[in-house]
Amino acid sequence: MPTIKQVQTNFSSGEVDPLLRMRVDTGAYQNGAATLRNCSLLNTGGISRRSGTRYLATLPTDSRLLPFEFSSSERYVFALSNARLDVFSTSGTLLTTITSGVPWTGAQLRQISYTQAADVMILCHPSWAPRVVRRTGASSFTISAFTFDTSLDGNKIYQPYYKFADDAVTISVSAVSGTGVTITASSSVFTSAYVGTIVRWKDVEILITAYTNGTTLVGNIKGTLEGSLDINPLRTEHTSDVVEVTHALHGFATGQSVTISGANGFAGISFAQINGTFSITVIDDNRYSYATGHNANASEDGGGPSVKFTSSTTSTRDWSEQTYSAVNGYPGAVAFHENRLWFGGSSAVPDGLWASKIGLFFNFDVGEGLDDESIQITIGSEDISNVKHIVSNRDLQIFTASGEFFVPRSSTQTVTPTAIRIARQTPFGSSDVTPLPFDGATLFVQGSGKSVREFVYNDSANGYASTDITLLSSHLINSPIDMAVLFGSTVRGEQYALVVNNDGTMAVFNSARSENVAGWTTWEFGSKSVNLFRSVCTLGELVFVAVQRNLTYTLELLSDAEALTVDSAVSLTGSASTTWTLGAYYANKVVDVVSSNMYLGTYTANGSGVITLTDSVTKVIAGFTYPVEITTLPVHLQLPTGSLLGMPKRINRVLVGLNSTLSCVVSNNRLLLRQVTDDLSVAPALFTGIKEFFLLGYNREAKVTITQDEPLPLRVLGMNMEVSF
Repeated sequence: MPTIKQVQTNFSSGEVDPLLRMRVDTGAYQNGAATLRNCSLLNTGGISRRSGTRYLATLPTDSRLLPFEFSSSERYVFALSNARLDVFSTSGTLLTTITSGVPWTGAQLRQISYTQAADVMILCHPSWAPRVVRRTGASSFTISAFTFDTSLDGNKIYQPYYKFADDAVTISVSAVSGTGVTITASSSVFTSAYVGTIVRWKDVEILITAYTNGTTLVGNIKGTLEGSLDINPLRTEHTSDVVEVTHALHGFATGQSVTISGANGFAGISFAQINGTFSITVIDDNRYSYATGHNANASEDGGGPSVKFTSSTTSTRDWSEQTYSAVNGYPGAVAFHENRLWFGGSSAVPDGLWASKIGLFFNFDVGEGLDDESIQITIGSEDISNVKHIVSNRDLQIFTASGEFFVPRSSTQTVTPTAIRIARQTPFGSSDVTPLPFDGATLFVQGSGKSVREFVYNDSANGYASTDITLLSSHLINSPIDMAVLFGSTVRGEQYALVVNNDGTMAVFNSARSENVAGWTTWEFGSKSVNLFRSVCTLGELVFVAVQRNLTYTLELLSDAEALTVDSAVSLTGSASTTWTLGAYYANKVVDVVSSNMYLGTYTANGSGVITLTDSVTKVIAGFTYPVEITTLPVHLQLPTGSLLGMPKRINRVLVGLNSTLSCVVSNNRLLLRQVTDDLSVAPALFTGIKEFFLLGYNREAKVTITQDEPLPLRVLGMNMEVSF
């Protein structure tokens, strides 16, 4: 019977979608696997048992984790839950709990956008005003509503404004100053929610204090209803005493009284003669005139740069209201980028973008449109692109429900109010999961919840593409609810994207773009129907996960440096003893116990969290084991006479390359590292080398399965299979 040897040198393509089982022509088939459960892909092509987790703390309920890094030595984990914020140190110590002023509900946790700089984190959701979480000490934090800067006299709040009513709708005000004035709109546009908000007449703010009906509000004017005109807005005609005023969309009527101030005298008309209160004659929507009583000696434009006007009961279309309010909603996306704070996507302006002044993150004053002043723009695409995320990467990237955009800029000029353009790139749309920079791109979960894509710049195309990185492993993606990225640890250099699925599993992506390494594996807990990943965040080399175990929620640390092989672990050392106190969390639970490279078996902790071992040891690691499985794709043999795909074959034996391994079962054949003559009281040494295993039986899909029944280290580098047919 002929035999052929087939070598699998690496697993760098990860776990391959079952729909690709017949694609033996692809590199993914040669370098992939049918199952990689609770394994980590290595840059060198091998795979290892994933690190276990260490129990840190019990969470109050289902939580979303956010990272807060003030410095490399002062890092914190935020756990957001229903109407609550818990702040933990990286060791799991609860530093503070905040409930006052926390606006979010449990249902909103996954839609919260956040950004952090120095000692401030800003949180956004379309349903409530942005919140500022501020670090006030090494272990103290406060939360407050985001407050925009104001002018020194308090008359101006430097926040975004927008006219939401139709352009033809006008307002008039019953007085030019004072409190309790009446604001009347030409159409019904107001609601009771306007109370407490700002309505602007031109650029003068009116604080609304009462609601009368859909056309009438009552408010207090901050300052005087005085508007500014453009430079030199006045024009004289030789020998005439009539002055023509250019005033765009003035909204005045013939016979109305208008006060002109700040105009310089010119054309023979003095300062005192050209300024004052006059009855006007309307010429058109943008011009009117008044008589000074003194003839001009020339026809010319004048008045200077500081001409202002005032008029009681003036109707004007030039009015606006604060962009963010209970009336119009709040921003749903936030990011720091190029020394500006950016907001995006309110319910009333879903495709809007607003940026602060440079270096003044709480000041959104547009001013004169100078380079350092606020930027306010809408995407303006064919469909309404609801901004869901803003990401600061190579460029400012904008992820909406219907597509992906970026703000182009030259290498020599930053984005300014007069030099900004939003370019649409791809049409896929993003989910609620926060996109993250990773391996030269930005990863985002497509709105369908079935793909993870990388938004990556292509120099030759001078634009971005959104490549589906789950194409070969789409079965591992199931409506993700959270994502984090890890850029290597103190033990190894692999970088991983960690994607938490709605079913409680975690899809893990290993990428090394320069080496063409890209593959997925899946992580899960034992009894996965009741033990679920719920959230993940990273701080440097540390990975924190929120876990649901039955009805208990926990904060746990996943760290390669600790070399844990069980989940929710506690590690204890001491004098040789059979009795070990694990803690209250483990009370009445069945745990797996490891000590110095030896698996001691399962033990049940008593009501006080104490276990009693059979033998005395000086160190224990106790926790919950998790299943590990590595299954190759069916062996494919291509002969000169044709393919043996689907034909009966037998893998006679397999040579498995192992590294730093203590336990594995290869197709029901256990790895034996101990002899009967060994001193079984001494911990075995980690095995590195090649082990031979013999297999039985023919199968149309001959493959090798490696599992573990002991929570001990495992690392597989590759295998050589001898196949009979």
